Amino acid sequence: MPSSLDDLARCKTNYIELDGWDEDISNIVDFNKLPRNAQNYITTVETLLDIPITWVGTGPAREAMFIR
Repeated sequence: MPSSLDDLARCKTNYIELDGWDEDISNIVDFNKLPRNAQNYITTVETLLDIPITWVGTGPAREAMFIR
């Protein structure tokens, strides 16, 4: 994060758009059972950041997550 507002003002946004999903994923505990677009979102973030995503949250509850 830039340390000053001047530096922040010179930053440029770089983003991509991905398709979303409408399915309820709050009870899913397996990556392969996620909707295809949710899987694509996770793998795209992994690729862009060049790190594996191992913990996946599927809802607001503490229990609503699984380990890949």
